[in-house]
Amino acid sequence: MRTFALILMASLLFFHSNAAKASSQDACAIWICLPGGFPSGCAGAYSEFKKRIKKGRDPLPKLSSCTTGPNGERVDGHYQLGYERFEPCEDGFVLRERRQGYRATEGVCYRTHCAPSQFQENNICENYQAILRPKPQYVKMWVNGEYLGQYFY
Repeated sequence: MRTFALILMASLLFFHSNAAKASSQDACAIWICLPGGFPSGCAGAYSEFKKRIKKGRDPLPKLSSCTTGPNGERVDGHYQLGYERFEPCEDGFVLRERRQGYRATEGVCYRTHCAPSQFQENNICENYQAILRPKPQYVKMWVNGEYLGQYFY
């Protein structure tokens, strides 16, 4: 799936005609480089990605500003940004988070059938400590209504 997404995004990027007007090549390359974790050859895209975040802008440019189809038609693409602090719980368990402010500070996975409605320190329900995600920010991507996946950065 990841290879398909990269090939699709690369082909869309290289068939664009109006990208220079709306977004730079480095900004548009973020769409291709981000899912792969900015591999070699993506230094410009990574630099642009960091610059956009530091300036308080969306990390990704609008996909429509970077792509058109092979015949010049507009491509309908969109994305959703998010943050997931913990890895998903095992099957049969549900995550409960303790929050201070707007970020979770601790997470516990409880057995689904007896899970408390919120984080609790001492509970007789079977549980284990949730695993922190090394890269908690994510982007979910769609092109022409087809879901391409969720990529963490």
